[in-house]
Formats: sequence, C-alpha cells, structure tokens
Amino acid sequence: MKGRSLLSSRAISAAKVLVICIFGSEAGAGPARETITLDVAMDLALRVHPSQAQARAAVDEAAARVVESRSQYLPQVVGTGQYQRMTANPTHRPNTPQLGAQSWTQSFDYFTLAGTASQLVYDFGQTTDRWSAAQASQSAAAQNERAVQVQILSNVRKTYFQARAQRDLIDVAVEAVANQTMHVDQIHKLVAAGMRPEIDLATAETGLANAQVQLIGAQNSYDLACAVFSQAIGQSSGKRYEPGNEDMPPVVDEDAPLDRLLESALHDRSELASFAKQREAQEKLVAAVRGGYGPNLQAQASLAGTGVDLNNLAPNWWVGALLTWPIFQGGLTRGQVAEAQANLRVIDAQEDAFRLQVRIDVEQAALAVRAARANLNATHTALESSRKQLQLAEGRYAAGMGNVIELSDAQVTRTTAAAQEVSARFSLASSRAALWGALGRR
Repeated sequence: MKGRSLLSSRAISAAKVLVICIFGSEAGAGPARETITLDVAMDLALRVHPSQAQARAAVDEAAARVVESRSQYLPQVVGTGQYQRMTANPTHRPNTPQLGAQSWTQSFDYFTLAGTASQLVYDFGQTTDRWSAAQASQSAAAQNERAVQVQILSNVRKTYFQARAQRDLIDVAVEAVANQTMHVDQIHKLVAAGMRPEIDLATAETGLANAQVQLIGAQNSYDLACAVFSQAIGQSSGKRYEPGNEDMPPVVDEDAPLDRLLESALHDRSELASFAKQREAQEKLVAAVRGGYGPNLQAQASLAGTGVDLNNLAPNWWVGALLTWPIFQGGLTRGQVAEAQANLRVIDAQEDAFRLQVRIDVEQAALAVRAARANLNATHTALESSRKQLQLAEGRYAAGMGNVIELSDAQVTRTTAAAQEVSARFSLASSRAALWGALGRR
C-alpha cells in the first residue's frame, strides 16, 4: 500500500502538470484570478454591481420628486426685468378727433422691474396628495433597492458554490487521471513480463486518454464558472475572481413546514413592502386627480417699477387673490381619474401575481434543499462503496483473479460516484442559496 500511495502521488502530480501544460497556469488561461471569500464577494457586489447603482439612483430620483411636489406648497416668487425700445403713437378711433402726427422714427426707452409672489391657499388636496404620493413612492423605491440587493447576493452565493463545485470536479478528474496512470504503469510491467495480454494495456491507455479529456473539460468548466462568478459580482474593471473554501451553512428554519416558510417570506420580502407603498402612492394620486374637479385659490402680491429712466421708475404694487375653477375641460379630469384608478388595479394584480410567485419560489427551494440533503447521504454511501469496489478490483487484477474490464468498470464507477458526491454537495449549497433569496433574506 505504501508503494501504491507513492505511485498515486506521483501520478496526481503528473495529472496536475497536464493541466498546467494545456492551460498555461494552474488558474487557467486568461487573466490571473484573485481568490476571495463569500463575504468579501457579497460586500464587493453591493458596492460595485450596476444593478445596485441603478436601484440607488432610483431612490435618489424618487427623493427629488418629493422635493418637486412639495415646492408647489411653498411661496412662489418670480422676478422680472424688461427693456423695450418703443414708439408712443396714439391709435385713432372712429368718431374721435384726429390725433397728432404719427412717426416711425420717434422712439424712447421703457423699463419694467417687477417682483410677483404667490401662495397656494387651497386646491382641494391636489398638492398635498401629490406630495404624499411622492413620499410613498420614495419608500417603495427604497424597498426595491433592498430587493435588488437580495437578488444580487443570491446570485453571488449561487455562482460562488457553482464555481466551487467545478473546482472540486477538477480534483475528481485529477484523481481519475492519477489512478488510470497508475493502472497503465502496472499493466505495462505485467504485459512486458508476459503475465497479461496486450489488449489489457490498450484498454488501460484508452481509459487514461478518456480521463485526460474529462480533466481538460473540468478545467474549462471551472474557468467558465469563475467568469460567471465574477460577472455576478458586477466588477467592470476586467478583474477576475475565484471562490475560497467556505461552505453554505443551513438556512434558519429550513426544516420548518412550508406554511411557516411562506409566512416568513411574505413578511420579509421587500417587494411586498414596495407594493404596499406603491398602492399608497397611487391612492394618493387618485385623490389628487379628483381634486381637479374643485377650484384653486391663491394669494398674490406684486411690486413693480416702470418708466423711461432706470433712476426714476414709477413704483406700483398690488395685492389680491386668484380663484380659478376649471368648469369644463372636455372630460380631462374624469379621464385622469379613470387612468389613476386603473393603475391602482394594475398594482393590486401585480402584487397578487407576485404572491403566487413567492409561494412557488419558496416551495421549490425548500423541496430542493430537502431532496439535496437526501441525495447527499445517498452519494456518500455510493462513494464509499465505489472506493471499496475499486480497491477490490485492483487487488483481484494484481492477483490475477480479475480482468481489465472489471478494473476499468470499477474505475469508472469510482469517478462517477465522486462526481455525483461533488454535485450533491454543491446542489445542496445552491438550493440553500435559492431558499435564502426566496425568503427575502440578505
């Protein structure tokens, strides 16, 4: 066994050399990759991912709309200045005495400097309701930002463990190449000694070539998985990352009944909180549009100076109130109210559809976690059995009791079981990541 262990170690080193020779480095072709932990990857994604920047900009945009809508409730002051070069020819009216001669060339300067202030007094809630709607929309945008963060982190977790699975599959392929190399060396000696037919060597060399092909494919799949992982982080500088060695911990209450998980999801999902704020905003907009049926009352004041000389303007001022009431606008307000009410129904329908989707997401993720755990236990058993099977096949072949087909089949079974165990482990990790996201948790 000691000699076999030494040979196996040498064979594994030879398999790694094969990867380096083909891909140029142990990290694979292309730019060098930085190994990062899951926590670092998630923190980086929240800082650099374009979706997060877009969601943050949407919150800032909504905050600006709050300021815009509130501005209509504050005093409005407008200053104007006007210069005119004008004539002053009187206009002749019928049945009036003829006025003096008129001229196109006699003109003079005329200046107007004025300031006008107005203050909304009452508009049947139009401004107040639009202001409240803007505030609710800002809260909805903030909830959407959190939902985007949950989605970003869920994608980072999934791609992290997918890349880890591909890396572990490289180790499986390396071990397979090492074992096949060891078999080729052993059989070559037996054939040279006339103890085995040459077909055994050809069969073993075919198995080695197939294992090498699988190793190359595993390395290529890992390179691709790292690229997807880097993309999920959202780094746009061309930098590449590869995962560390963390395991995905169990999700809190992952064994809880489905109804309890669904209740938790409906409580924690930011999208549902966003829908509530969107509905509130739309209800305020409906009320604001209805206010268009009523009058609008403003207090106004103006101070002006007019004259032909800037140093000697005639001062005038006035104060008053302006009442405007759109009595008939061709059905404009009625159409706006109907549109706002229809948009409110759209929000309700979207929320109902989303609640159905949450139920599906939670149920699928919870069942996937439970299935993956059961599958992992089965693959552990299969892996241990395949190891014993390979050891027995190797011993039987060395003792002259077995044949090369039995040995080859045992090696394929061992490699397949190892790959299934890796897939099961990271299927569980990915399922837990999906459940984490379905529950709306960061």
